[in-house]
Amino acid sequence: MKEMTFKELGEKTGTDKVTHHGYHRFYPLFLDQLRDKEITMLEIGTEENKSLYMWQNYFPKAKIYGLDIGNELKYEQGEIFKGDQSDVEVLKDISKKMGGKLDFIIDDGSHVPEHQILGFNYLFNNVLKEGGVYIIEDIETSYWKKGALYGYIVKKGLGHPESVIEIFKNLVDKVNDEFIKDKDIFGDSPIDEKVRNEIKLISFQYNSIIILKKSSEDRPFENRDYRLGMFT
Repeated sequence: MKEMTFKELGEKTGTDKVTHHGYHRFYPLFLDQLRDKEITMLEIGTEENKSLYMWQNYFPKAKIYGLDIGNELKYEQGEIFKGDQSDVEVLKDISKKMGGKLDFIIDDGSHVPEHQILGFNYLFNNVLKEGGVYIIEDIETSYWKKGALYGYIVKKGLGHPESVIEIFKNLVDKVNDEFIKDKDIFGDSPIDEKVRNEIKLISFQYNSIIILKKSSEDRPFENRDYRLGMFT
């Protein structure tokens, strides 16, 4: 029997990942390769568990964890932990409970830019496997000059230096730092240096950012002198 697509599974479970956001246009490019593997994943923000049910069918061999501020659940394929993603101690605690490294992490939590960056810094560095996939959803809040959701105030706006979008836009150059003479230009980034050095790919698309972590195949391409020897 033919496997159901990401879009079909999303429609079946009613998650807005496909019904509103249309993430099925992008995510399978990075996730389809994991479908039949025994992976471990974490979704921050599970709410009514609609996307959780989708993940269970999309990744039938996976161990699937969740973190939610108001939801707690144990089930055969994994567990949802109750906690606040803006608390790094919570992230440390669930990391211990999950045990080992994860193949895929997706942040659909508070949508607050500061929380998204905090979670990325800790989880990408300490929990995501080499070659793993990290997705930050609902980056629309970075465009808000003034707004509120889930009891949090968001004040950013187009071009704001503390927006998630601007922070990752600045890291696009880091991916190509072999060709940049002045490496100090990345020093003010809120993304930790160790994390910056492990980023392989940054993809921007509708209301989301996808980041891949370097794997062993990337190591030979690190810390090289630019072969043409020219800098501007």
